[in-house]
Amino acid sequence: MRKYPFLLTITALIIALTLLVTGCQVSNNPLDGKVVQADTIDTDNDEQIEDNKELSEEEKKAELDKKIEERKILEEQRKQELGEFYVPLLPLDEERKIEKIEAKGLFVTGHVAGMPIDKSNVEMYAQYAKALHEKDNTKINELKSKVEKLNKFERILGIAVATEINSLVIDVKDDDGLMTYKSEIPIVEQVEANRSIRIKDINSLMELLKEYDIYPIARIVTFKDKNLASHRTDHAIQLKSGGVWRDNKGVAWVNPYDKFVWNYDIAIAREAILNGFKEIQFDYIRFPDNAKKYNPITEFPGRDGRAKDEAVEDFLEYAKQELEQYKVNLAADVFGVITKSWDDKPEDIGQTWRKMAKSIDYMCPMIYPSHYGQGWYGYQVPDQEPYGVLAGALKEAIERNASLESPPIIRPWIQGFTAPWIKGHINYTSKEIREQILAGKELGINEYIVWNAGNTYDPLAYFLSEAEKDVVTPDKRQDKEKDLIGRTPESVLKDYLSAEKNKVFSKMYLLTPIKDRPYDYEEFKTGIEGLNLKLVKFEVKEYNLIDDNNAEVKLSYEYTSKAEEKELKAISEEDTWKLKKEHGIWKVIRPELKPVQIEEKASN
Repeated sequence: MRKYPFLLTITALIIALTLLVTGCQVSNNPLDGKVVQADTIDTDNDEQIEDNKELSEEEKKAELDKKIEERKILEEQRKQELGEFYVPLLPLDEERKIEKIEAKGLFVTGHVAGMPIDKSNVEMYAQYAKALHEKDNTKINELKSKVEKLNKFERILGIAVATEINSLVIDVKDDDGLMTYKSEIPIVEQVEANRSIRIKDINSLMELLKEYDIYPIARIVTFKDKNLASHRTDHAIQLKSGGVWRDNKGVAWVNPYDKFVWNYDIAIAREAILNGFKEIQFDYIRFPDNAKKYNPITEFPGRDGRAKDEAVEDFLEYAKQELEQYKVNLAADVFGVITKSWDDKPEDIGQTWRKMAKSIDYMCPMIYPSHYGQGWYGYQVPDQEPYGVLAGALKEAIERNASLESPPIIRPWIQGFTAPWIKGHINYTSKEIREQILAGKELGINEYIVWNAGNTYDPLAYFLSEAEKDVVTPDKRQDKEKDLIGRTPESVLKDYLSAEKNKVFSKMYLLTPIKDRPYDYEEFKTGIEGLNLKLVKFEVKEYNLIDDNNAEVKLSYEYTSKAEEKELKAISEEDTWKLKKEHGIWKVIRPELKPVQIEEKASN
């Protein structure tokens, strides 16, 4: 853990040594918090480089002293502004870049991450995992009794050494709102969130992960925080009758509209970044479920008429802004069902895909087959269909994502546990886990995180299966007429017109090019309704592929409309509409239709 009072002194010494030894150039911006190596400076600016090369050691030291002094002043200002939420900026000498990898990860609790590690045990478990995969019975029998004595974290690290696992999602603030390592943030100490420390030395843990080349993701449980809600009751969800509302398990939640709560979680995120985490993953970034039951009896100070999904949207926008200078990836865990639901209905938990996705780098839908009820994706018992449920939900997610100007990366949480409470459940072995991974790969989604609350993982699940070796990803398919989720221009136009006929405006929104519609859905819906057109019938005929991203589709249709008590019609026996691929999804370029008063069919 970095001790803040010594941060500036240590930073100054490191920078001074670095500058004197390497002659690196310091950025002209005193507030940008980074040292710029000479080879990263704009090579076109030869005059500036030449000038800097000619600086004497005294001049270099003077520049360094100036920057250190400016940083001291800035940090003092931030201490005054942030108060109990204060966390320093990245050190001046830390040249951090945002790191992007195809994360294949496992969830780790603070308790497990805090377990002691013997590196020889990690290597032993890696050998054991490989022996299992290779069916080397001699090696398996040699190691079996030994590996049974290893702790869970040694096994997890061994899996990462032996398999494709390259990331760990580690609890930083857990489901009770408690820190897993000791925080130096004043507000965290004030609300006693440090009272259950499980990771005794966070610096040693991060160095260990770095040694094993593991991408560290900090899980911060956000609005389900009974600790903060209990210590600062004025920042909890309130009962209209007075007092703090609690869910059916007696747990108090903090108020997602409350900026105090936002600053609390962002401060924890900042500290996690200083400790070496490369990504912040906000979990429980939602309101409690069972909203129909609590909505009438609760109130949310600071709501100001906003919908719940606006609160979550605003928080993520704020987090992105506040964490920008910390050079980190942002992710959000969301209910799997939001790949299908629209505008936070009927769940009413504050999660709407397009509103959340625009401010984050990774969208992480929790697509656990056991969490879906009868009939979802056409399955009687979805828990029995890991491949089909993942494929169905991810196709919806891809379509949602394609409606955004700058879509995040989709990285699903997948089921790594058996759900005995589900009638007709199946055991989730390495086969079922791998089927979920396969469903993603076939759609071009190569990232995943596995949820197992007990952190018990079967290493066989993280070796490439035979089925995956023959996977043809969307970018390598020969049938270029199909989009990322396997639809042709013809089938997409049918979907679009069926949606129009049945007034499913959300589907029309998703299948309309971004530049051809407003971002706001309600405005889009009002615009379609304002056309005053009723689609009576249509028939989609053949299509012609112009190139990989453009097509023309022939169709016939009949629309009716009314104006000044007159019935108008737009009829065509053979028209041609254009479609284009946008973010890999076919979209319909709708032509302007002008109904006229006619008594017989005519070509439009």
